[in-house]
Amino acid sequence: MQIYRADTLIDGSGGEPRRNVEIVVEDGRIREVAPAGLTPRPADARIYERPGATVLPGLIDVHLHLMFGTGPRSYEDVIDHDSDDLMLLRGARNAYVHLRAGVTTCRDCGARNRVAFALREAANAGLFLSPRLHVSGRPLTITGGHFWWCNEEADGVDGVRVATRQLLKEGADFIKIMASGGGTRGTDASRASYSVAEMAAAVAEAHQVGKKTTAHCLAAESVGRAVDAGLDQIEHFNFMHPDGSRVFDDAVAAKILERGIVLSPTIQTGYRQIERLQEKGEALTERERKQLDGNLYKLETKLEFIRRFHEMGAPIVAGTDAIQEFGDYAIGLELLHRAGLSPMDVVVAATSGAARAMGVAEEVGTIRTGMAADLVYLDGDPLADIQAFGRVLGVVLGGRLVVDNRVALDDGIAALPSDGAVLEPVTR
Repeated sequence: MQIYRADTLIDGSGGEPRRNVEIVVEDGRIREVAPAGLTPRPADARIYERPGATVLPGLIDVHLHLMFGTGPRSYEDVIDHDSDDLMLLRGARNAYVHLRAGVTTCRDCGARNRVAFALREAANAGLFLSPRLHVSGRPLTITGGHFWWCNEEADGVDGVRVATRQLLKEGADFIKIMASGGGTRGTDASRASYSVAEMAAAVAEAHQVGKKTTAHCLAAESVGRAVDAGLDQIEHFNFMHPDGSRVFDDAVAAKILERGIVLSPTIQTGYRQIERLQEKGEALTERERKQLDGNLYKLETKLEFIRRFHEMGAPIVAGTDAIQEFGDYAIGLELLHRAGLSPMDVVVAATSGAARAMGVAEEVGTIRTGMAADLVYLDGDPLADIQAFGRVLGVVLGGRLVVDNRVALDDGIAALPSDGAVLEPVTR
C-alpha cells in the first residue's frame, strides 16, 4: 500500500479543493481518498508527501508529435535526414521529458510509418518511462497534403475508407485527419483539403469500432467541413482565409457548440519564437520583423477565438503540438488562462476535460476511488498562481513515484527504483 498525502488536493472534477487528505493506492489504483489520519494505516504502508504542495491528477496533452522536438529545424530537414529509428529513440526521450513536466497521458497526433505504434508498444512493455500513450499512427492526408511524408495519403471516399480501416487494423487509438494544409512545404494552410464526404467516411469507420476522430484545421473552410463531417474534435481552429486574414465564424461556432465538438487550440505553437524574436529588439532583420508580426497576429487572434468559444461554453482542452522542446507544457496552460479561462477551467482542460475528449475519463483525469493513480505534485497553488503548473515537484504514474525533484538525475534518463516503491516515509 502507498499513501500519497496532499496538503491541498484539486481532484480535476472542477470542484473545490480539499485540504489535508490522503490518497490510498493499491496495485496502481486509488483505493480511497480520505481526510488524513481518519483511518488507521498498516505499519508498512509507504508514505509520500511534499509539505505545502498541491496535488492534481496527472496532466494530459491531447496533441503532440513525439518524433519532433527538434528545435528550430524544419519539417523537411527532419524528414529528409532523420531515419525512423532516430525518430523512435527521440520519441522515447521526448515522452520521458514530458512525463517529468507532469504529463502522465498524451496523444500522438501523427508520426511517420510505424514510429508511433512502436513507441506505444515499447512504452507498454516498460522499455522506457513514458506517459500513457494514445496514437493515431499515420495521419490521413490528401496526396501531397500536410504530413504526406508520414505515408498515409488517401483520396476520395473509398480511398479514405480503406486507409482508415488499415490504420484501425494496425491498432490506431483514434483517427487523425489533415483537413487543411499546414506547415508542410507546398501545402496551403488557408485552404481546405478533404471534402465533407471524404472526412465523413473516416468518421463512420472509426465510430463503428468505438474510436474517436480529430482534424487538423487551419483554414476557416476546413473547420466548417470538419464540423459537418461529424468530427469529435477540432485541432487549431485558426479560421484562416486565403487573403491571410483570420476571422471567427459565428455560424460554424454555433454548430460546434450545438454538437459538443471538443476544441484543441494548441495555443503555444509559435510562442517561444515570439519570445526569442522580441528579445532581439532593434536588432531584428526585416525578415524577422515580418515573422514576429505574423506570429503575434496568430497569437492575438487565437487568444480571441478561445475567449469567444469559452464564453459560449465550448469544451476546450490542452495540447501542445509539434513543439521545439518537450517538457514545455505549462506555458500552454498559462496562455489558456490569458485567453480567459479561470485557473479551475485550466485545470479541467488539462485533466478531466482532456480525458473525456480522449474517451478515457473512467481511467484517468480525476482523483477518485477506482481511478488509475496518476498524480502530480506542484510547488504552489495553480488556482492562485497559474505559473505553478511549471513547478513540478513529483509525478506518480500508476501508483509509482517516477519523478521527484529532490532526486538528482544527470541526463534525464535515470529513474527512481523500478520496484514500484515510493520514497521512505516522510514525517512532518
